[in-house]
Amino acid sequence: MQILIVWDDLTPEWLDRIAAETGAQLLVSRNKQEAAAMIEHADVGLGFVPPSLLQEATAMQWLQTAYAGVEGVLAVPWGNPDMVLTNGSGIFGPNIAEQIVGMMITFTRGLHKARDAQKQHQWEWPYTFGELYGSHVGLLGYGDIGRETAKRLKAFGCQLTAIRRSPGKPDDWVDAVYPYTDLDDILPNLDFLVCSLPHTQFTEGLLPLRRLQMLPNHAVIVNVGRGSLLPEADLIKALETQEIGGAALDVTAVEPLPPSSRLWDLDNVILTPHNSGNTPYHVERGLDIFFANWRRFRRGEPLLNVVVPEVGY
Repeated sequence: MQILIVWDDLTPEWLDRIAAETGAQLLVSRNKQEAAAMIEHADVGLGFVPPSLLQEATAMQWLQTAYAGVEGVLAVPWGNPDMVLTNGSGIFGPNIAEQIVGMMITFTRGLHKARDAQKQHQWEWPYTFGELYGSHVGLLGYGDIGRETAKRLKAFGCQLTAIRRSPGKPDDWVDAVYPYTDLDDILPNLDFLVCSLPHTQFTEGLLPLRRLQMLPNHAVIVNVGRGSLLPEADLIKALETQEIGGAALDVTAVEPLPPSSRLWDLDNVILTPHNSGNTPYHVERGLDIFFANWRRFRRGEPLLNVVVPEVGY
């Protein structure tokens, strides 16, 4: 059994552990050229295997990615059409949830405006204050990120509504769970809309201007999923006309965000450069998932985090 590893952050100690726990031969690649020379021999892929090489992965039975969004992998042909693809869901929930809560607090307490005033040496607060307490938060997408966010917001006394593809019963963290088909009925009641959806044919453009206008004009959108969810021109119009209160964006439709984008200059926008997924625990959590799946793989059991190509995640 041979495992192709494309993951620069793995130290020799981590590689030794992988070798010891799997008993497999490791094909460790540090660049795309090395991966191209090895991939046809690999039975398993781990980490950041370049999607463009998967057509040559004729022997690969399973690919464990170190990231959650897999649209790039699904967009290319696979050398083995029966290959099982598993993603990194579970790696990023805590850190992205912390960034979401930070963005929400920034808006409720005006921290971004205070920072702007600080740069101007102004000792004043020309803005209103709110609280997370009592806020109605819609969680558009209720996977690992949505659930970790709900756990944290519950402690702030928020009312939490999950909106997901498959409706279900509320858990310990959210007060209600609704399907996407009920989205239009939920939007007018929200103070925050937190979006953590992947890019799929269904989610692309899911929040056009008509839906943004359904939100209360004080509502804030937080998007940490994919920028394709929000048509940029529609979002800018809703922000400029104050039909929504603001937007905290870790993702944009085009990345890097072009310098000419109006989003850079809007006072009611907070931008971060698609870095909410960064965490010092990336390798540790990612390998926990890999080792759990390796044991299942060797026993012929269903794997965790299996991506359904027809669904997109």
